[in-house]
Amino acid sequence: MKRTYQPSKLVRKRRHGFRARMATT
Repeated sequence: MKRTYQPSKLVRKRRHGFRARMATT
């Protein structure tokens, strides 16, 4: 993996956050 690769923590929070759990219900 490149050192320049910095995944957005905000995006990760959106996808695996509480909103994602709400959609699964």
